[in-house]
Amino acid sequence: MAHSNMTRNDWLRFGTVLLVAVGSLALLYPFWPLKDVGINLGLDLQGGARLVLKPEGIEEMAADQQRDTLDRIIAILNNRVDQYGLANAEIKRLGTERVLVNLPGAKNPGEARNLIGQTAILEFYKVLEAGTSAMSDLVPTSATQQVLRDRDGIPYLVEGEPLLTGAALSDARVHTSQSVQMAGQLYIALSFNQEGAQQFVDALRHLKVDDRLAIVLDNTVYSAPRITESIKKAASQGWRQVKDSTTITGRFTKEEATRISIVLRTGALPVAVGFVEEEIIGPSLGSDSIRRGMLTIVTGFIIILLYMPIYYRALGVVADIALVLNMLIIFAALVLFSATLTLPGIAGIILTIGMTVDANVIIFERVKEERRTGKSPLAAVRAGFEKSLSALLDANITTLLTALILLLVGTGPIKGFAITLGIGVVGSVYCALVASRLLLERAGFSEHIPVRVAQES
Repeated sequence: MAHSNMTRNDWLRFGTVLLVAVGSLALLYPFWPLKDVGINLGLDLQGGARLVLKPEGIEEMAADQQRDTLDRIIAILNNRVDQYGLANAEIKRLGTERVLVNLPGAKNPGEARNLIGQTAILEFYKVLEAGTSAMSDLVPTSATQQVLRDRDGIPYLVEGEPLLTGAALSDARVHTSQSVQMAGQLYIALSFNQEGAQQFVDALRHLKVDDRLAIVLDNTVYSAPRITESIKKAASQGWRQVKDSTTITGRFTKEEATRISIVLRTGALPVAVGFVEEEIIGPSLGSDSIRRGMLTIVTGFIIILLYMPIYYRALGVVADIALVLNMLIIFAALVLFSATLTLPGIAGIILTIGMTVDANVIIFERVKEERRTGKSPLAAVRAGFEKSLSALLDANITTLLTALILLLVGTGPIKGFAITLGIGVVGSVYCALVASRLLLERAGFSEHIPVRVAQES
């Protein structure tokens, strides 16, 4: 590059190209595999679960109530998946009556399904009678009573109205029992807020020693401890003494106990939800998609790199350099903006390869036309860029607007395509107007424009 002929604008262009190239390489280190690079992979590339939920009775709600119900469900579910540690989850409205949940990378889709679908209505009931086995037959004697069962099917006859609900909770945490009888077993420790603790005190005052209190989650009895003399005494001393005194016991697995504690902490869904659609994508299918997608990108990339110098000679080398730079820009932007790469996103990258070359071809053909008229190489390059600018911008702005519309109104896979297409369009325009022009004007490539000049003298 001829330093003596470099103007201030040339140095600015050189500086930005160098900064973009070095910055992209730094962001993309160690380059492979994509997960280590920091690129978020979509559901179709790393496996996971795609769920479509529909709240029960939403068709009968007014439009405002529908929006409020969906907003509350989305907020609660976002809180749940965040606490469960599911990264890059996407939870959004799907139409006016459904919620779309994408959980890429979910290692246990079944557990994730339970986390999402559980209503998590926690209630405390006074037990009137408890069965001894699943075959026990308990019959309510009044309309204010009901029969609930535990996870083994054993029935409990309880009062119809709960003494306390999950709204009284402030926290729920998983602990391991240290007692001799339950050593090593998991339990969930509940903490009440002040109002809830006071309600618990009032409830305990109406219970006698040896009465049983059923702890019920989504109409299933998880435990039914007996009221002891010590808890009655604690209740008589005020709400602070019972604030952290309640636990839920049971034969919990680690995953189950964690899930229940999370749904209790984040609160109950406003209504029960049903699964309208459910799709589980295995990690092996996702890795195969990555392999095939990257193979397609590399194959197209190499074919273009080989073809351009054959047809355009030195100008083809410029196009190849611009293409390599644009690929760096696309993948670096995915890392920088924490965007998600999907299988349609790979298709967007492949399309961008063609668009990058096309932008340079438009410029090269105009440069060749100017050179044929007898203009000097440098003058032909400058005139070629000026006269091709409007066509180049028109085509790319139209494509960019299309990508923006797809991004705003599309769902997961379509969004992935729109993201890579949009980044690629911006990158191709930058590479064509800045990097390619710099190389043509200052790196000597303009001296090798493959045309016959009409007038040499």
